[in-house]
Amino acid sequence: MRAASQGALDRARERWEPFVATQVGKEIELALQMFSIVDVIKVSTALTNALEGGSRDAQARAKLARDVFGGRVSDGVAELVEGLVREEWSQRDDLQRAIEALGVDTILLGARREGVLSTVEEELYQTMRLYSDNRDLRLAFTTPNLSPEARHRFAEQLFHNLQPWTVALIRRSIAREHHTIPGLLRRYTFAAARLDEHMVAAVTSALPLTREQEERLARILSAKYGTPVKIHVSIDTEVIGGLRIYVGDDIIDGTIASRLDSVRGAFTN
Repeated sequence: MRAASQGALDRARERWEPFVATQVGKEIELALQMFSIVDVIKVSTALTNALEGGSRDAQARAKLARDVFGGRVSDGVAELVEGLVREEWSQRDDLQRAIEALGVDTILLGARREGVLSTVEEELYQTMRLYSDNRDLRLAFTTPNLSPEARHRFAEQLFHNLQPWTVALIRRSIAREHHTIPGLLRRYTFAAARLDEHMVAAVTSALPLTREQEERLARILSAKYGTPVKIHVSIDTEVIGGLRIYVGDDIIDGTIASRLDSVRGAFTN
């Protein structure tokens, strides 16, 4: 998001988080209501235009939101959306992106309240890796022969042993059209890290790291970036040895495979 939209989202977060803290045990229900609003907005160009600005002033946009969604969602969610439509958004669809992001936050706030935010972050990351590495799983969630309801049931059966907050976000990743499931799961992982006030380092290794190795790597990266860094490790035997590390947009590739590729390149150029 550009600065104006990000500012509007940040202001909404400041108002919304204290409210969610009063809704103990209702976080997933609130998020589902917010996701339902996104799904209604995104299929209507006219509604998107009317709620995001254009010829209507802020008060008129708020009244329209109240007329469309009042009675369909809880008062708290309705008031949140009314506040959001009063804002000015930099780009088309930023309003629905903001509501979606706040819905994800709401689920993660519930996980944090229960003291399992770190577990949910790890489960989201490992699910992302599982989906990316497993062709059969990708086909199961994208086949046109399965209805959205059937895919949701399949996800709940497959991931029933995970935290309910994780399962709720996996279900949402499956439901969103025009988005890749791994991409959304990665976004949710980063959202969990933001709430837990740390960065994420995605580490690929040929062999599992010991706890001591993970802790040492975390200390090194935390010192490098000046903020706590949490390590998520995935195993890939093709790297042969060494580590490939992604932190935000940075890539630190110290794998043997990459060195061999460099040697091959030197001989073929």
